[in-house]
Amino acid sequence: MKKLFTLLFVFLAALGASAQDLQGKLVIGKVFYAGSTRLNGATPKNYMCHLYIELYNNSAENIDVAGTYVAMANSDAAAAAWTAADMTGDKAGMGVFKQVFQIPVGNPVVMEPGKSLVITNCAIDHSEIAEGMVDLSTADFELKSTNAAFNFHSDAVPALSIVYSANASQDYINFMNPGPDGIALFKADTDIANCAKTYPKGKDTGNQYLVIPMVNSIDAVDIVKQKTPSADDKRFTAEYDAGFTCTADINTFNCQAVARKVVSADGGRKVLQDTNNSTDDFESLWNVQPRVYDVKEAATIADFNAIEDGKLVKLALVDARVNAFNDLDRAYYVEDASAATVIKGISLTAGTLLNGYIVGTKATTDMDYVNDPSQGLEYSLTVENAALSAFEATETELVGTPMTIAEAAAQANYGRLVTLSDVEITALGNGMNKQLKDADGNTIKARDLFGVLPEGYEWPAKATSITGIVLYYMTGWFLMLISVEAIVADATGIETVQRSTFNVQPAIYNLQGVRLSGLQKGLNIVNGKKVVIK
Repeated sequence: MKKLFTLLFVFLAALGASAQDLQGKLVIGKVFYAGSTRLNGATPKNYMCHLYIELYNNSAENIDVAGTYVAMANSDAAAAAWTAADMTGDKAGMGVFKQVFQIPVGNPVVMEPGKSLVITNCAIDHSEIAEGMVDLSTADFELKSTNAAFNFHSDAVPALSIVYSANASQDYINFMNPGPDGIALFKADTDIANCAKTYPKGKDTGNQYLVIPMVNSIDAVDIVKQKTPSADDKRFTAEYDAGFTCTADINTFNCQAVARKVVSADGGRKVLQDTNNSTDDFESLWNVQPRVYDVKEAATIADFNAIEDGKLVKLALVDARVNAFNDLDRAYYVEDASAATVIKGISLTAGTLLNGYIVGTKATTDMDYVNDPSQGLEYSLTVENAALSAFEATETELVGTPMTIAEAAAQANYGRLVTLSDVEITALGNGMNKQLKDADGNTIKARDLFGVLPEGYEWPAKATSITGIVLYYMTGWFLMLISVEAIVADATGIETVQRSTFNVQPAIYNLQGVRLSGLQKGLNIVNGKKVVIK
């Protein structure tokens, strides 16, 4: 007992101000510990080489982290585990660790404000190997393990030093899936490997763990088992982490990380939440790319539209229909059962159903340049890395939702494909815009924004039905046509095509049976129906 106290005293004295200087500045920003599965059914199925720990400079000043220790808590199960509840008596204020690594000393390792430092076992691009598209080729340090399972290294990435490992053969970061994976940061002038050692609880043989005083630790995060998250699995007492975290998906190899929440932005620097309570400070993060934070998940388009601008979002697609493409803005109008939105930066096909997910950045644009800014808001998702998205597209008919003009001209229907019935059509101004008017006197404008009408097309005076996308265009609500056959003319004496479902490329013939590339003046046969164009 006397020897243990002496070692602890020496360690605390050496730790001193250096660790205190980094407290509240250097934090554990993200931990990808759960792993994922190999792509294309490759075996073995489960993959762990792309796991990493990310440190983050949460301050507004440069910090030198050379010599910082990264310590992994013991991960024994049940009776053999040293948990937070056991940190009493001669272990009061301590933590029990199975491994300790160190950022190299000798030269400064400076982290700028809002920047990350990534350490991993294998600093290579794992994008084509396993789910998650994790590229660690820009990692800052890696373990140069000799273990065949982790022997995938980059000569360009410097080594992270191994100070101590309870199992000498484990010369890699021994992440435990599905946890616990308690991690703590320390700074000391003396070698942490000289701290006292202990066997697993209740044993006097086997691997020995380091007993390290926590009082001057820089940061600590308790990660517990995600299937049954419990404070019983905590390794650190409440003074060092008042809560705990884990991934939201209860399955192992779920391709999720835990990451600190972004609470604000100071210029271009994200400020991460650090209240010393991982339950509150951390969230489960689907996107496991290094140096990426604050990824939101949206189960529906309506959920996506409600997310704060500037967030990276994984938008789930469940029978989401691509209604049209606007070549002017390089934008697709997509809707599911909940709402519609605009998607940019990725190639889609009009007239298809999408199932899967798309990852991009959320933005809101006010399209009302003159009147009420509370309407005409266009929500959009812009894809910057198409490789992060995964979806299947199948052909479908474009079916407009029947609405009245009064119903259609509303923010809730922005971007949706709707069908109006029995409207009068008159030209406005120079004729580029048309006015649609129903029997109740309600009006909405119409325009060939997508350039789908043939040259010289003459709009009918009346339409039995007209289908298009509802948009706010500069000064009012518009119905933007998606195809020429979307206008079903009301022609006396001619059988009227009364349908709001149509193919993107219909079969159009003249009376001589010759197929046409588009509607012409006079009588047309469209999908077996007679349509008159005046």
